[in-house]
Amino acid sequence: MNKIKVLFLLAVFTALPGLGFAQDGLQVFGFTQAYYTSFSNTWTPAPPAGEEDYKYNHMGIGQLNLLFNNNFGDDFSAFINFELTNNYSSSKGFGSFNLQEAYFKWDGPDYLKVKFGSVIPQFNGLYQVYNKTPLMPFLVRPKLYEVNMENLVDIFDILPQKALLHINGTFPLEKASIEYSAFLTNPVNKFISSPNNDLIPGYVSYGQSAVNYVGLGGRLGFNYGGFNVGVSVSADKDNKRGFISDVNGNEVDLGDLPRTRLGFDFDFNFAGFNLKGEYLKVSSKVTSDIQDSLNAWNNADPYYIGNSFDKEFYYVLLQYNITEKLFAYTMYDYLTDKVDPFFFGLEGYYGIHVGGGYNLNDNIVLKAQYILNFAKYDVGTVADPVRDFREHNFSIGASIMF
Repeated sequence: MNKIKVLFLLAVFTALPGLGFAQDGLQVFGFTQAYYTSFSNTWTPAPPAGEEDYKYNHMGIGQLNLLFNNNFGDDFSAFINFELTNNYSSSKGFGSFNLQEAYFKWDGPDYLKVKFGSVIPQFNGLYQVYNKTPLMPFLVRPKLYEVNMENLVDIFDILPQKALLHINGTFPLEKASIEYSAFLTNPVNKFISSPNNDLIPGYVSYGQSAVNYVGLGGRLGFNYGGFNVGVSVSADKDNKRGFISDVNGNEVDLGDLPRTRLGFDFDFNFAGFNLKGEYLKVSSKVTSDIQDSLNAWNNADPYYIGNSFDKEFYYVLLQYNITEKLFAYTMYDYLTDKVDPFFFGLEGYYGIHVGGGYNLNDNIVLKAQYILNFAKYDVGTVADPVRDFREHNFSIGASIMF
């Protein structure tokens, strides 16, 4: 039985009365986003070997989230979030199907809420709502949160992993409030055993961790009227045991690298405008020997191998609500993983976004968005080694809540 059939049967059976596991108060709801995108790119002065100036169109369901929530009384509840992306089809082998979240929650006093299971943690401003597409103005999210890029680059390895235990709360002040979160996270995905990453064969089942450490993190926020600001921090380790050191796919064991994340986010509303953004810096601790090796590999092939494991991201969005239903915005975003210049370029991957939308009703938001992405690449040739890259995306679509 394929995954879609299982999901369908789960939705039907939990909604039927009289079954043993049905509960009073069960809610089934979700989000979906359908869109069309026209893409083109240009290289200046010319594409490097193996690359071209491409043009193509794609369309369909970029994302669908099916959510289940049940209140059990005594301040306890449970929540499940299934996510399907990129026109998911198990028979055709494209898109992805994920169990995004599954946890029970204790809603205690304002200063103490507890979740246990698989939880997207409170870290920076956008992480907890990035998959709730009708709540955001854009069709294509800031680069760190765009799930439709997952098969191109492992962007969600940059963020804290899902939490097993998550605690948060709010302390009200006279005209303001202070929010906090603290969480214990899974190891990063590369420490989870799978058919393509079989760790400790004979001992560790697929889907389970093969290391004895976990991640820690939290966020502290301050709210005053229409102004919100927060600082986030987390720490874990990154698996570099099979690091690919050259274009030929040769692997070296660099071990498990300690790393830290430091983030900052803000959200400010004034006179019909909404200004928001966030910043994230991921720093890995490396020995001098590892750094010397990175420098040597980078000097030999700067197109494929970078000289640092550090990562950086930021975005700034300015939105204006023209009427209660009509809005427009502009956004600037940036993402880099310095060890991967083949995707992110010499100086990172930048984007300028212009878009808008119309709230057709309480459940449907019509949207349009244009993106100009740009980067620079050192392709290692004698003539014109540094090439400019431009990428144009125009998207129209709708975000739907059901």
